[in-house]
Amino acid sequence: MIPNEVTIDLGALRHNFFEIKRLAGPHTRIIGVVKSDAYGHGMIPVARTLVSAGIDYLGVFELEEGLELRKAGCEVAILIMMGIQSDEVSAAVKHDLTPALFQLEIAEKLSRISAEQGKVIPVHVKVDTGMTRLGVCTGDLRNFLKQVLPLKGIQVEGIFSHLAVADQPGDTFTDQQIKRFQEAVEECGRLVGFPEGVHVANSGAILGNKGLDLGMARPGILLYGSPPAQRWAAAASFKPVMTFKSRVIQIRTVPPGTSVSYGRTYMTRQKCTIATIPVGYDDGYSRLLSNNGEVLIHGRRVPVVGRVCMNLTMVDVTGVKGVAVGDEVVLLGAQGKERITAEEIATRIGTINYEVYCAMGKSNRRVYTDS
Repeated sequence: MIPNEVTIDLGALRHNFFEIKRLAGPHTRIIGVVKSDAYGHGMIPVARTLVSAGIDYLGVFELEEGLELRKAGCEVAILIMMGIQSDEVSAAVKHDLTPALFQLEIAEKLSRISAEQGKVIPVHVKVDTGMTRLGVCTGDLRNFLKQVLPLKGIQVEGIFSHLAVADQPGDTFTDQQIKRFQEAVEECGRLVGFPEGVHVANSGAILGNKGLDLGMARPGILLYGSPPAQRWAAAASFKPVMTFKSRVIQIRTVPPGTSVSYGRTYMTRQKCTIATIPVGYDDGYSRLLSNNGEVLIHGRRVPVVGRVCMNLTMVDVTGVKGVAVGDEVVLLGAQGKERITAEEIATRIGTINYEVYCAMGKSNRRVYTDS
């Protein structure tokens, strides 16, 4: 078996949830975002851990994720943040899922199917306050709610929006969005009453203390131990949940002038010891880390040399004594006093920590611990 292994520390996840609760305040209910396989951490184990810790709601992207959680025995309320399509209405009602709502035709079908099944389905109205992605535009909200209000079988349980730059402290657009959202909430309150679930605070807003007076917060990346942007010093109390490790499978000592990997993009300048590990871009280790990344061996940083291949990567261990086949290699996480974070990797390859977690988590065998 290839020795690549992603370890998910459910104890760290639980710690992060309680830290979010502390920041958000004792009266703020939490929607834990577990979409996209919990950002590569494994949706079912993550959801079960959060439910046992007292999460109020879970947030998924699409219907299939909600159905998977229900099949796994998850009975907590589940918000489908993308909303649902016409052919998904019956399943959403049958399994007591809560769809985001921003289309009148979906509302009408929800009403009809709910009546047929003898149910009242809760919905959270999605309002677009400046993301320009999904939702009812603020100028159209009043008319939308007036058309939804007479429909039986639907309960407007919540209203929410998404912040575009909450991860950028000091950007005034966040305050503008929150103001628009508050006006939308007031409009909703006048027409259908103030809903129980009002939420706009994502991870960045939680760290920046924005929108936490609305009663609910919706963290994603913070649950997994990372800030939405590196500048957040307040995120220091959070624990990384994911570690990615492999092992050395070959060691070679080569003379000066030896090329390494495809394209001969790296040439040794002196006698070097090159270790090969069975990790590549098929395992979520980006090809952009070619001649750019570092890994940990024997508690020390060593550079990636040559191009990252589909299944193999080479590192220069010349300065590390005693490296042998079978030695542990840490690509994400801590070893000794050193740590490689998702934020570091993201900076090296010009992306965000979210993508790093998703790529590594979904591409490798996962093992769960509870520290």
